Amino acid sequence: MKKKCALLLVLVLLASLLVSGMAYATGENGETEESGAQEETSAPEETAAETTPEETTADPKEALKEAMEKSPLGADAVIADGVYIDDVEVSGMTADQAMEAVLAHMEELGQKTLTLTLEGADDVAPIQVPIAQLGLKADGISEMVMEAVTLGKSGNLIVRYKSKKDLEQSNQKYDLSFSIDENTVKSFVTEQTAGLAVEPVNAELERSGSGFNVTQSQSGIEVNAETTAASIISALKNWNKEDVTVAAAAQVKQPSRTTEMLSQVQDVIGEFATSYSGGTGSGRGKNLKTGVRLTDAVLLMPGESWSMHDALAPFSAENGYDTAIAYSNGGYEQSYGGGICQLATTLYNAALKAEMYVSKRYNHSMIVGYTDVGLDATINDSGSKDLELTNDFDFPIYIEAYLGSGEVGYRIWGKETRPANRTLKFYGIYVEKEDSGEQVTIDPSLAPGQEVVDQASSYPKATAQAFKEIYVDGVLQEKILLHTDKYRASPRKVRRGPDAAPTEAPTAAPTEAPTTPTEAPSEATTAAPTEPTTTPAPPTEAPAPSENPTAES
Repeated sequence: MKKKCALLLVLVLLASLLVSGMAYATGENGETEESGAQEETSAPEETAAETTPEETTADPKEALKEAMEKSPLGADAVIADGVYIDDVEVSGMTADQAMEAVLAHMEELGQKTLTLTLEGADDVAPIQVPIAQLGLKADGISEMVMEAVTLGKSGNLIVRYKSKKDLEQSNQKYDLSFSIDENTVKSFVTEQTAGLAVEPVNAELERSGSGFNVTQSQSGIEVNAETTAASIISALKNWNKEDVTVAAAAQVKQPSRTTEMLSQVQDVIGEFATSYSGGTGSGRGKNLKTGVRLTDAVLLMPGESWSMHDALAPFSAENGYDTAIAYSNGGYEQSYGGGICQLATTLYNAALKAEMYVSKRYNHSMIVGYTDVGLDATINDSGSKDLELTNDFDFPIYIEAYLGSGEVGYRIWGKETRPANRTLKFYGIYVEKEDSGEQVTIDPSLAPGQEVVDQASSYPKATAQAFKEIYVDGVLQEKILLHTDKYRASPRKVRRGPDAAPTEAPTAAPTEAPTTPTEAPSEATTAAPTEPTTTPAPPTEAPAPSENPTAES
């Protein structure tokens, strides 16, 4: 009976204490707070939120210091047993000690490594960086430390009692939420992925013997920096606190010239040559030699265009040219690069035979003598007249230039796809032709009867048409008008001295006519007019029509 009474007394005292705790509870700020059923269900986290302000500073230590100054707990208050922040047990630690322990834990995690790899780039070493260098941080550390310190020490008796009982049953763990600085990651990727990228290697085509040598091409890899940065950010968002490997986002970048493509260049699909005189030691020969050097070994991939003017210009001594005769203003003159247009005409005819697309072509101002009328081509200094070729095939084109003894030519290499029984013919005809005659100018500086030839050849005013004929097994299948050209007239040009003064008439006529044909006439009646003397043309005289100058510069 006494035991029952004692037990009843204990229960009454406990109930009294609980009721008292429910009625009033002294808040941590010293004010009296009205209690109620709501307070009994308040979670420890809500209490911590009341005592710990939102972390507004970037330094968690400073944030913790501010929170402790507002808390009724002293600096020596320790954390209850069984409390962890992330993987760090902070039981029995003060708030400052717990903060130091968590920060040390963060520093250790920051030494974990991010490895950035590039799939398919076996020769490129992966990039490794400590995760701390990517701006690793954990939000709300000071809040977690304050919550750990106040756990079991705040709230009414029931809340505190419940917290202690929970800790006896299981540990309390606060998980850190990790993040990284996105701008830092983007900067890292932009700077570092250049080391991962692999530039494609083009195949090279080199003329050798009767054919070509082709080097091996290599694919490249292009890194997408933006997508790669997003992959890193995503991988560290749900980080397991271990080393991380991320594959850079990349795509294969093919070379513009592959070995397979260049290996198609095997056949001569068009060739043409023209003759020249004077040898390579003459101004014209030197210009042709320079032009051949500048227009040899030209590789055109499908869809590419090539300007002959751009390849040859500027026409200057510094670029290897000499002076030679060139067409100019209805005549000709000495000019750097004179005669270079013979290369344009030669290549144009080779392109016709290859059936290559000629995207730009201009005829000379006057006819030339080394190819059919209407089948010539010219360029000039300014580039307003140019020969431009465009590769409209699905295989590469290789242009080879050569200079022999008295001959200059071009070969166009590619892949022969035309039937062997299909042949071509190109020719030009005059539609109109009017002789320009001779232009004689009296030059008072010359002696009477003296003559100087400034332009030995005359050039007719003409209209010409060029045609292409296609034959299969020798039978004409199609005749195509290529173009109609007009040429200006330029007469032969001569300067002569003024006529000699007339001879005085005799004072008396002979009284008797000669009796025989053999009789010598008198001096006055038999003097024949003086024949004019012809002065040889100066060194600048134009060549004969078969060797007409060609440069339009």
